[in-house]
Amino acid sequence: MELLWILLAAFLLLFLNQWIFTHLLRPTAGTLPVFAVLPVTGDAEGLEQTLRHLDWLRREKFSRFTILVVDAGLTPDGQGTVQALGRRDSTLLFCPAEEVSLILKRKNDHGYFSL
Repeated sequence: MELLWILLAAFLLLFLNQWIFTHLLRPTAGTLPVFAVLPVTGDAEGLEQTLRHLDWLRREKFSRFTILVVDAGLTPDGQGTVQALGRRDSTLLFCPAEEVSLILKRKNDHGYFSL
């Protein structure tokens, strides 16, 4: 019986720790929009893995941000990779390096930046 109480207490402490940790890191309302700007070159090596890490942060609600992939010299294979990833994730923004400042300045009616 004591073992059951110890396991229950340990589970409760782990749950509370996770809950407090996520609430301390969660951004508050009214913060400025955050962008994860990813300058990608060549065949877009490592982009998919980076997007998985960033997606994990968003899923766990550690941060709210918009991912902007910037073409900083992609090959045709790299552009195909980015397009395929864009079809999987409709929130992923993509633009050439020359248009980054235009993308970051655009704002729609809801207070979120988008294309």
